[in-house]
Formats: sequence, C-alpha cells, structure tokens
Amino acid sequence: MSLVRPAAAWCLGMLLAAVGLAAFWPLVAIGGISFATGCLLSRRPLEAFLALALALLATAALLHYQARLPSSELTGVARLNDGGEVELRGLVDEEPERRERTQQVRIEVDAYRGEGGSWVETSGHVLVTARLFPEYDYGDFVELRGELETPARDLDGFDYRDYLARQGIGSVSLFPSLRRTGSGGGNDITRFVNGLRNGLARGIEVSMPEPEASLATGILLGKRSSIPEDVTDDFNRSGISHLIAISGFNVLLVAGFSTSLLWPLIGRRGALLISMGVIVLYAVLVGGSPSVLRATLMGLVVLGAELSGRPGRSLSALVLTVAALTIVSPRLLDDVSFQLSVVATAGIVIGARPLAEAMGRVGGGLLQGGAGGFLTEQLSVTLAASVAVLPIMAMTFGRVSLVALPANLLAGPAFLVVILASLASALAGAFDAGFGRLVGEATYLPVTYLVLIARFAAGVPAASISLGGAVSFIVTAALAALGYVMVRRSEPAVEPESRLRVGRVVATAGVLSVLALVLWLDALTPDDDRLQVTVLDVGQGDAILIETPDGRVILVDGGPSGSWLLNQLGAALPADRRRIDLVVLTHPQDDHVGGLVALLDRYDIGQVLAGAQEGTIPAYRAWHEGLLEDGVPLLLAEAGQFAVLGEGIVLEVLGPPARGVDNGDELNENSVVLRLVYGEVSFLLTGDVAAAGEQALLASGAELRSTVLKVAHHGSDGSSTPAFLAAVQP
Repeated sequence: MSLVRPAAAWCLGMLLAAVGLAAFWPLVAIGGISFATGCLLSRRPLEAFLALALALLATAALLHYQARLPSSELTGVARLNDGGEVELRGLVDEEPERRERTQQVRIEVDAYRGEGGSWVETSGHVLVTARLFPEYDYGDFVELRGELETPARDLDGFDYRDYLARQGIGSVSLFPSLRRTGSGGGNDITRFVNGLRNGLARGIEVSMPEPEASLATGILLGKRSSIPEDVTDDFNRSGISHLIAISGFNVLLVAGFSTSLLWPLIGRRGALLISMGVIVLYAVLVGGSPSVLRATLMGLVVLGAELSGRPGRSLSALVLTVAALTIVSPRLLDDVSFQLSVVATAGIVIGARPLAEAMGRVGGGLLQGGAGGFLTEQLSVTLAASVAVLPIMAMTFGRVSLVALPANLLAGPAFLVVILASLASALAGAFDAGFGRLVGEATYLPVTYLVLIARFAAGVPAASISLGGAVSFIVTAALAALGYVMVRRSEPAVEPESRLRVGRVVATAGVLSVLALVLWLDALTPDDDRLQVTVLDVGQGDAILIETPDGRVILVDGGPSGSWLLNQLGAALPADRRRIDLVVLTHPQDDHVGGLVALLDRYDIGQVLAGAQEGTIPAYRAWHEGLLEDGVPLLLAEAGQFAVLGEGIVLEVLGPPARGVDNGDELNENSVVLRLVYGEVSFLLTGDVAAAGEQALLASGAELRSTVLKVAHHGSDGSSTPAFLAAVQP
C-alpha cells in the first residue's frame, strides 16, 4: 500500500481536529469499522483492511491533536502570574521585535527571586513589552522586576493566550524594570545569523528612503515590524499582504521564480539544483523561523520530485511532508503561516503548469519562449499560489479583496526583482554608506512599484469587503474555482501571428515609456524657490521640517518614534536627499528626541543645536552617544543667536534666556524657542514652554509677532497665555 493514502488519512484526521471536531473521534472510528465490516461481508478483504487502517489512522490523528492541546494548568514561571511584583533572571532567546515606540523581548527564564532573597530555579518564557531604549539583542542576559500577567484569552476576537502558548509563552509583562547583566549567551550560529541579518538590514536602511527601506527589509529579511501601518493596510486591502508575511509563501515564490528564470539558461537539472540552494539561503536571510523552515522543506520536497523526473509525485510528496510535520507538532494546523505554506505549495504544484499552458494559448507566440515564456512562468506561479491562499486569507481576516487577483498579477512577477534589488542595496550599504545610496537610487524603484500597486489597488472603491470569516471563505473559494475553470477553458481570441505583432508593439512602447519616465523624472519636477515648512505627523510629539530655496534642510525635533519620523521624511524629501544640515532639539523628552536616534544611521547630519539641559531618559542617552560616535558638532542654544539660511531667510534663537527659567519644570520651560523669518512671513516655534517660559520671552523684549505660531506644549492649558498671544498676534 502506498504511503500517500495513510498520509492523506492522517492529514484528514488532523484537518477535522483543527476545525473543532477532535471530540468526534469515536464516530470516525465507528464509521471505519462499519465500512470495513461491509467490505468483509461482500468478500472484499483487501478493501476492508485498507478502510480499517485508514480510519484508525484518522482516529489516531484526532486523538494525537487532542492530546497536545495546551493544559489550563499553569507551570513554571507562569505560576507567578497575577500575583504582584516578581524578580526574574533569564536570557533573551529570540531577536527582539522593534516596533514604532516599543520592543517585544522574549525571555527564557531560569530563576526567580525567592522570599529569602536567593534565586530559585524555574523555567518558561515571558514576553516583555519594553520601551525602545535601551535596545536588547539575542543572547543578552537580563534581570526583570515587575508584574507578570496571564495573556488574554479574547483580544478583539483573537485567542492571544493560545497564540502565545503555541510558542511556549505563558506570561506577559508590560514595561517592567529590565536590566542587561551580560551578553554572548545563546547559540553561536543563531547569534552569527542574527548579526548577518542586522548588518544587511542596516545596509538597506542607509541605501533607501522610507517606506521603501522598511518594505525591502521585511521582504528580504523577514523584519516586518517597522513597515508603516498605512503601507501594511494598503497591502491588506489589496490582497497582496502575503508578499510581506513572515511565512513560507515567499519561499515558495522564490523557488518558482528562480527555477523559471534559470531553466532556459542552464537547463532543467541545473535550475532545480540552484533553486534548492537559493531557497535555503533565503530561509537563512529571513531568519529561519519555524514556518519558513517548514516551507523550505516543502519547497525542497517539491523541487526534489521535479529533479527525480517524476513531477507528478510532487503533490504526494507534499502530503507526506505535511503528515510527518503534524506527527511531530500536531498544532501546526492552527498556524496561519503553516496553512499559507501548504496551500501555496499545493496551488503551485496543481495549477502553475495548466495556467501557463492556458496563458500560452491565449497569448499565442507572444507568451511562448524567451521573455514571453519567462513572463508566463512568473504570472502562472503568482496566480496559482495567490488563488490558493485567498480562501485562507479570507477565513483568517474575515475579508474578501475584490482586487486581489489583478493586484497579484501586477505585483507577483516583480517579487523576485524586489528581492534581488533589496539584496543589492543591503550588500552595497553594508560595504559603504555612500556606495549603498548610489545603488539604492536605482534599486529602490521596484520596491516603490510594489508600494504604488498596493496603494492604487487599495484605493479602488470597495477594494475589500467584510463578510465574516466562514462566508468570506466560501465566497472566495467559489470565485477562485470559477476563475480557474474559466482560464482552463479559454481559447485564443485572435490568430497567434496577429497577437504576436500587436504584442511586440505594445511591449516595446511600454518599456520605452517606463525608461523615459525614470530618466526624465528629475527633469519633469519643477524647481521650487519657496521656503517650505512642513509639520510632520509623528503622533503625540513635535517634528517640523524646514526647506530653504537653496536646498538647505533643518529639522526641529524628531517626535517619539524613529519609524514615524523616517516615513514622514521619506514622503517629504526627494529620495536622493539624505542630508540634514541642522537638527534642533528643543528639549530632551521622549516626544521630541525619541525619533532622532534613528536619524543618525539614515541621514548625514551637519550639526545639532540644543539647549543646555541634559536628559536622563534612555532615548536621549542613545542620541547623545550617537552624536559623539559620529563626530557631529553640537552647539548650545543661547538667546540672541541667529543664522542666515539664504537670501532674506533668518533663523533666530529667542530662548531660553542665559540664566534659564526656574519654576520646577526646567526641561519644558527652557525649551529652545526659534523664530524663522522670510520676508514678511514668520514662524514662531515654541517647543514646550509654559506660562513661565512665555513670560520670560515677553520680558526679553524680543520681537515675537509672527505669521504662524506653533502653540507651545502641544496646546496644553498651561501655555498660550493671553498676554503671550497678544504679543504674537499669529
């Protein structure tokens, strides 16, 4: 008996268990026994044995899944949950995930502080939400003091506790006191790979502007946390979010694309062997997470079946692989990444070749052989995988994207180009920042293309609709099946020769148009001789960008988040402008200095102007240490200073006064206050001064009247006093 049938029976049992039918295992067993008995009575012993064996295997799968469900009993360090403040020590056993204003740090705990003050051995994992600074790395030894909480069972309809339990995490801690006590722990190979990935990420960061840099880092290295929320929303609404998901879907696309690219050049066997090496390398680059490693295994199995000369066995190999993986870890079927990997692989195995043949029939000679054949392969792999995953995406997120198929057809073939461009930028930037920016000016264009496709598709009216999970699954599966049948039955509408002639003309015109647009983009951009002052949207904080007609750039404060600031700067400044002549820090608080730390690696800074107050917060320390390390000149702001920024443009420092303002809130009251004057137009930038600071400005006798007033301290009721407003008259 072939191993495929038992593997399929096992997978069926696992699937039934995953959809909530594990408790019905007796019905499966009884059904199998009944069917086997019927076969025996009909004198078909072989069929009876086969039916009984398959039913027992499906039953065993149901029981195996049920036995591996997490226990409600708390063990290890989780026993300390919800019991007040505790003190723990342990190891950072995964690369922390850095988000806009926080970092997620997973700690493998080895001991807690007992009642007598001695350390008591324990085990388990805690997921810590900490502030961005100081940054932690894989292999750091840490001590934690704070409260442990049991993860929420229902978090906006999502079982967060079960999600963490599958990762071995039974406790969470929000903003505890966290202290690094050492480094160099963990696995040497993992530490090396993390160092390699971080080096490549820094290479991308110095080579590309935002949001392209974050997107390239997410696709090439699996670091998605810094991708802007609006970009992520566009990818979700357009139905191409799987391109940036940390799952095996990307691994499978890389395998399909690299094979179709190399096959015409070096032959079938060489293309398959190199593709195997490519997907292993890609798995290492994206971090080798369990989902990616599983998908890599699936890709190797499928490519191996092709290499053996029996491509028809690819689906059988996939079934055997899934069965083997679920024997080891039965709850894999609950993992969306695993689901995407499996169905994407199945979609490529089943649908890529028929779709390519159908496209060849429709396109005639244009889509057969050479560049046309390569494009056909790319489109067929993309469409097959995308159609397969649509029902899973709909079931998971409860939405159906009505533009997903055309968006995938436009975005999918560019995926391999984006990976290669991102890798080129990463290597160039890691070698030298200047060389990286030179390479990045060319290579960021494919990434920009993906961003534009997602933005355009997401902007289509009713791009996605919410129908509820089950209904979305049914509707999407039906549409996918209908589309697949229509493609299979399609016939060429015109003669191949005519289609070929028309296609060549259209393709040539399209390529020339794109080249002309790229080459003349700078020339088509009109010169701007205005002074531009842009208030950047960085959330609760200040960041104001000043651009002078002669090209000087001044940034006043950086807001609370580096990712917010960099994305806003990427949108406001041309892609090739990577120098900021002057950075002004009005005062060292998180909502003004937090974003500036990320600026050091991404832009050349001419000099910094700041007040005399030294902050004590981690973000300020990181900023100050970075300035010293890079040798950036730091000037102390004093009332009476001024700088001429071009013809008719003057930047004046109005505060703080030389003696400072002392009223108990020294950081805010002694904010650096600036007045920017350009002809008859003026801007008064007040930082976070309150009533005492405003009174000091009035007493100084400085000219305060201004066209535009940036209200002090974010409009708090302790600022903008009537006397001050009367003097400014904005």
